[in-house]
Amino acid sequence: MLKNKNNDLLYLLSIIESVEKLILYSKESQTAESFFDVNEQINFNATLTLLMHIGETVGKLSDDLLEKSPEIHWEKIRGLRHRIAHDYIALDIVIIFDVVKNKLPDFLNAVYALTVKRLHEGILSVEELNLAVGSRYYRHINFNRLTVA
Repeated sequence: MLKNKNNDLLYLLSIIESVEKLILYSKESQTAESFFDVNEQINFNATLTLLMHIGETVGKLSDDLLEKSPEIHWEKIRGLRHRIAHDYIALDIVIIFDVVKNKLPDFLNAVYALTVKRLHEGILSVEELNLAVGSRYYRHINFNRLTVA
C-alpha cells in the first residue's frame, strides 16, 4: 500500500492496539526469563510477532507524520522489526523484555498524544475514529485517551 496520510489513523490505531496487547501479555512477568517461559513461550512469541507488526506498520505511515513527530524514534522501531525478522535465533530475551516493559509504555503515550494532536488539527478524521470505536479489532485501545475537545 502506498504511503498516504489518509491511512495514518488506521496505522496508528493498529500500533496502539498492538502495544496495548504487548503490555497486557507482559504485565504478570517480573523478569525476562519468566516472560520467556510463561505459557509455553506463547506470550513471548506473540510479542515478537507484534513487535514486527509495529515496525512494519511504522513503515507505512506517511512521511508527513514521521517528519512532524521526530520525538518518536521511528527508525529504532523499524530497526527492531528488522532485527527480529532477520536474526531470530540471536535475539536477546533481556533486551526484548526491556523494550516491552520499559520502552513501550512511553512509546504508547507518545502515539496516543500524536494521534490526539493530529485529530485535533483535523489531519486525521474524527469520523473515521468513531467508526473504529467498538470494533473487535481495536478492543484493547483506550478510546477515552483519543477524545478531541
